Amino acid sequence: MPSWYDELVQLFKDQMVGSGNLAGTCYDTAWVASIQDPDHSQKPAFPESLDWLRTHQHPDGSWGTDTIYYHDRILSTLIACLVLTEWRNKYSVDSQIETGLRSIWRNTTNMQRDPYEPVGFDLIMPSLLDRASRLGFRLPYGHFDYHRVQRQRKLDMIPPHLLYSRLVPTTYSFEFMGDQVDAKCLCEDVQEENGSIGVSPSATSYFYNQTENPKSLAYLKRLVRKTGGGIPCTAPIEVFEQAWCLYNLYLVNEMLPPEANPVCERLWSVWKAEGVGFSQEYSVPDLDDTALTFAMLSRAGYKPDASVFQFYEGEDNFYCFKFERDASRSAHCHLLEALAVCPDCQDKQRMSRKVVNFLQHTQFAKSFWYDKWHASPYYTTGHAIIALWGWRPDLVSGAVEWIIQTQRPDGSWGYLSGTPEETAYSLQALVFYRRKGGKVPIEVMVNAATSLKKSLSQTNLDYPAQWIAKTLFSPTWVIHSAILGALAMVEQL
Repeated sequence: MPSWYDELVQLFKDQMVGSGNLAGTCYDTAWVASIQDPDHSQKPAFPESLDWLRTHQHPDGSWGTDTIYYHDRILSTLIACLVLTEWRNKYSVDSQIETGLRSIWRNTTNMQRDPYEPVGFDLIMPSLLDRASRLGFRLPYGHFDYHRVQRQRKLDMIPPHLLYSRLVPTTYSFEFMGDQVDAKCLCEDVQEENGSIGVSPSATSYFYNQTENPKSLAYLKRLVRKTGGGIPCTAPIEVFEQAWCLYNLYLVNEMLPPEANPVCERLWSVWKAEGVGFSQEYSVPDLDDTALTFAMLSRAGYKPDASVFQFYEGEDNFYCFKFERDASRSAHCHLLEALAVCPDCQDKQRMSRKVVNFLQHTQFAKSFWYDKWHASPYYTTGHAIIALWGWRPDLVSGAVEWIIQTQRPDGSWGYLSGTPEETAYSLQALVFYRRKGGKVPIEVMVNAATSLKKSLSQTNLDYPAQWIAKTLFSPTWVIHSAILGALAMVEQL
């Protein structure tokens, strides 16, 4: 029987890592379903996406991921109701629309329970509400006045001409333009080489509805052929997937085996002076992907230039994207990982002090961290423990104790309920901490491993969506590699 480490390495041998396996999301599927057939305006261009959308309504009337995240449910439900209204003369969807709108009323009162808003929510939601108002939808419009204010503040930060440039992150949420788009500015400057807008199916669908651009339609056709109708939130996303899977592999033995070389070579081939984004087909680099890719390439023997991090440095912290309002904790953790493996970096001490200070001041109750890229504090806290150990071990002990004390009776961990993904991140951190001389009861790790093994015997790789983009999503191979890696780490105790 192969070891857990062998199974993890097999993902690299089988070239699964980098394939970009994301499940469909209701939000992006609805946008694709809105497109009319170019030759028959009374028919959808992608009936399989419309069928997927109609069959993925939750019993409570909402749309969105199975994970209850209220912003996601509201946004996904609103666009689903808008799109189904456009096709109501062809399909019997009135009852679905009615129950969907009622669910928005219920879920709106719970939005404050979410730790973070999804990407672009404050930009997109007002434009969708304007569409809903014109259609006469009865909704709690006043509840979203705050988001209109935030939308304007964000737009005030961005020079107007950059709103139509593929070089800024707002193009990922380009559908926020709504009816305020300037048709004269809709040119190729906003479009990626693959035909997409920000490698976002929803933004690309909006762009196509405005322009009937054939390259955008071709991009969407390729996606529908690949997925069968349910559309992911981002495509492709191969750089992110490769870097995070390498990280999970590295943690097992704190080295990268030869089987990882092809993935490292692909990452090195797309490395640029300003770093990398989550896909080589996306024009916007970011700190998170840049930092973790830097760390993995350095550990594989490559020599990326550490001056890249100057592109992301602010006065008190580092930013992940330009024009962002909230700095990412996990990106700072990964920056520490990168700084730890660049001994020749002249600014290493200054940068590391800034990162550590930021993480210290953003730790909740000296115990855990939240982040805007993931719905669970166990992801960020697990990565923070590993990253901070070599810099400020005093910040780590409280986080370790928090993880130990919040383990569930079945051995799992989870913010809302126990999940294999959150259990894997917690277990990785605890085994790492124990390796470095920290004290962790062996039964805590054994019980966690038992829980993970049980979950693997029951799973079809359909992991709950907890990563945050415009909607929540589930990067299959990133999660699966974390689970296999955590089990392999316990196997070596």
